[in-house]
Amino acid sequence: MLILSSNQVFAQKNLDEKIGEGIELYQNGKEKKALKVWKKIEEKADKPSSTYGTTLGNILYYYIQNDDEESILKYYEKIMNSDLNDRDENFEIGKPYKNYRYHATMRLASYYGKKGEFEKGLSYVEKADNEITFETTSLTSFIYQKVDLAFWKYRFLNDLGQNKNAVSKLIERALEYDYKSMYPSWATVSTSNDENELAETICSEFDDLEKLKLDIDNGIENLSFEKERGIINLKILEIEYEINLYSDIETDEDCKAYLRNSFFYQYLTEKTK
Repeated sequence: MLILSSNQVFAQKNLDEKIGEGIELYQNGKEKKALKVWKKIEEKADKPSSTYGTTLGNILYYYIQNDDEESILKYYEKIMNSDLNDRDENFEIGKPYKNYRYHATMRLASYYGKKGEFEKGLSYVEKADNEITFETTSLTSFIYQKVDLAFWKYRFLNDLGQNKNAVSKLIERALEYDYKSMYPSWATVSTSNDENELAETICSEFDDLEKLKLDIDNGIENLSFEKERGIINLKILEIEYEINLYSDIETDEDCKAYLRNSFFYQYLTEKTK
């Protein structure tokens, strides 16, 4: 039994080395040979091992680069429907986990964006944001990911000529800021640079910040709170928002204080003094 286990470990290590050989072939312009190497690894690798997941990701990347949509979708579904563990250890600084599903989904978002199919691209960003858990160990990393997704939506909606909806995605993310309550074990008191960039970008979209603040204040004053769902409903610039809450908030007044305590609201307040 121990011999069998040792052989399995040796075989898996050998396959990991083959992944590197495939990458080297690809980087040297021998893409088809690289694909053959990765396809052989796919056949032999234990499922659902890190070797298998990394190989599927490499094959997906190959098909994206070669604009083979049928194969892209085939390998995307393989990743999404597999038993791969998104918390497989990664060895990049600041990226502790592999996050196979998240990265595959964002690769498709990028793929369709480059093809000018902005609706499709946006649908994959929404999926990454709402249906896939981004595995990390850092509140700063998590905030970066959530803000980055808002900017993806912003760019896609602008590409679709929907500027008001584009800005609304940034405002929504700026008000849905209570990451510390989502993940209390990661809590930190420092403000994220990403939240600052978010506030700056929102404000850059408006010529009259005092008018923007007045409209936000009106929206806050007239909000409604669905306690059971943990949702704040409010209207800003004629757009309806549903802000998800993760804190134990009891009253409408608590909701108003929560929104006014956001980095974005404080930033806007300073800008309009």
